[in-house]
Amino acid sequence: MDFKKILFVNLSQKTAEMQLLPELTPYVGGVAMGVKLYALYKDYDPVVACVGPLNGYFPFASKTCFVVQNDGVMEDVYIGGGLSFRLKFAGLDAVVLAGAAGEDVILDITNDEVKFLSAQTDFGSLGLPGKKSVLHMEKGSLLLDGYFAFDLGIVEKKFRAKKLLGFSATGTKTSPIAESAKYMELFTEILAQKDLVSVQESTWPSCSGCPLGCDKSRIGETGGNILVHSLVACSYAENIYSNLGTVFACLDCLGYKCTHEQLEALPDLFTKTLKEIA
Repeated sequence: MDFKKILFVNLSQKTAEMQLLPELTPYVGGVAMGVKLYALYKDYDPVVACVGPLNGYFPFASKTCFVVQNDGVMEDVYIGGGLSFRLKFAGLDAVVLAGAAGEDVILDITNDEVKFLSAQTDFGSLGLPGKKSVLHMEKGSLLLDGYFAFDLGIVEKKFRAKKLLGFSATGTKTSPIAESAKYMELFTEILAQKDLVSVQESTWPSCSGCPLGCDKSRIGETGGNILVHSLVACSYAENIYSNLGTVFACLDCLGYKCTHEQLEALPDLFTKTLKEIA
């Protein structure tokens, strides 16, 4: 069974624990899993950061999904950069940031361990070089690795309310690929489909797993295709990852045993969970 690995961080109590939640299996990952986690922990008004099964493995599966409630409305927003890879290599499917700290705090996350640090901590001192992503407040906005940002300011608002100045995420773990030869063939095939990605190739800083360096990478996304954002792929690569044949081939070579019915049910699960929250 695919046990989702959730790092639950209680900012109020300054505690953190790893949770294995098999009931999340039908939700695959990303936004579908994120709203379910919000439903499970809604009393804490959490910020939920989620990745999907393809992050860290396939081209253009480069985003991290953040689920928050904003003035009574559930929002799913996405940031690029390398955070999704760092969380995946930390062995995590999601991080739940619950409650609120009593004073400004910074988190240093390495795999499933969390350090709660003071506001005076130098972000540059956190994590392991080459294996970390740093998300922190800079002039009122959250920036990832000094460049990538969120749209709309919703996540910034939540971080301020939680007295969370940011976090560093370091991942040092690796996982064997179930069918490595098939994986390499499929990876090469998808990478060759970059013309299907609806952005222009350029020389801006690129998200992990994407060679395009487009001018859309700096500002994240909001909402979109439930399947694509459960994987969690870039919305500009929807032409690739809305193809169920491609998705099943990717999941299969990584060892995931999803069914057509499971993937097709994601939009209904998402809608049903939103109603539960309401």
